[in-house]
Amino acid sequence: MADEAPKPRMMTEDEAYAIAADRTIRETAELTAKNESLTTNNAELQSKLDVAEAGLATEKAAREKAEKDLADHKAQVEKDKEIAERTGARTAKVREVAKHLGDDFYTPERAQRWAEMDDTAFETYCAEIAAVSGTAPVVGTGGAGTAGGPPRQTAMAGSAPAGTPGTPAASAAETMFAARRAGVN
Repeated sequence: MADEAPKPRMMTEDEAYAIAADRTIRETAELTAKNESLTTNNAELQSKLDVAEAGLATEKAAREKAEKDLADHKAQVEKDKEIAERTGARTAKVREVAKHLGDDFYTPERAQRWAEMDDTAFETYCAEIAAVSGTAPVVGTGGAGTAGGPPRQTAMAGSAPAGTPGTPAASAAETMFAARRAGVN
């Protein structure tokens, strides 16, 4: 009789519901614990992802700033190189135009400023120095004012106007200078 199959156990409806309820409660508790564990892990991973994304954004901004700074530095180096190349030539040109100025006029600061000028501004500057120093023709004088030529005429130069100082026919400047010579202010 040992070969007989065991008889199925019979249980009542209440026992079956109690077993099912017990299993449901245990499995629900296990699944709830696993769900809470996964939710916690998910929150931790999301936090780490947020920190990594913020770090990536910071690094990207720092890289872009570094690239911009490098480009600006390269541009400044090129500009400084061009200025250094122009400094000697422009100082020589100013020396040529303004031979009457002493060596103390040619300071490194002025040479730097001349080299930093654009070509048009530098040419204008040289023309002005030449005009003031008398090494270039002065516009509107018909050639007077060139090197070795007579000085250009002004309203104060030339023959005296008709009349004597203090008379209505005398110029205002002449009257002023005559009064100063006489000691009257």
